[in-house]
This record gives sequence, structure tokens and C-alpha cells, in this order.
Amino acid sequence: MADKVKLKITIAGRQYPMSVKAEEEEIIRKAGKQINELIKDFEQKYDIRDKQDALAMCSLQYVSKTIGLEKSEVDGEEKTQKRLRKIIDELQQQF
Repeated sequence: MADKVKLKITIAGRQYPMSVKAEEEEIIRKAGKQINELIKDFEQKYDIRDKQDALAMCSLQYVSKTIGLEKSEVDGEEKTQKRLRKIIDELQQQF
């Protein structure tokens, strides 16, 4: 079983204690930092004063990016499958 590391991550001014795998610690810390930076950007750009609103906007942006990446991945897989089918068809025609 992997070693667990106890962390306290601060997001939007609130601390969240967590236990994570040692190899995930850096990722979690970076994620917390990015979230806080994005919240700060939203607060400055859109004059948002409520942390809840900034967190909602942050969530929307990250989930939108994730969905876009998933779609790109699926599209890439479909293109690869089409190319492979075409290659297989061409090979079968030659034999």
C-alpha cells in the first residue's frame, strides 16, 4: 500500500485537510495553486466579490476544458481507427 501524506490545501481562503498518496502530493499542491490563481483572476477581471461565484466560474472553466480534451481524444482515436481500417483494407486488397 502506498504511503499517505497529510496535507492542508487552502482554496478560496479555506483550508482543506487531506490524505493523498505521496506521488500525488505535488499534483494536488499545483492544482490548489492553479485554482487560487484562477479565482484571483476572476475576482479581478469580473469584479467578483463572492468566493462562491468565483469557485463556480472556476469549476465551469475547468470542466469545459476537460470535456474539450476528452472530445479531442475521442476525435483523435476515431481518426486513427479510420486510418487503420483504410490501411488494412488496402493490404487485404493486395493479397
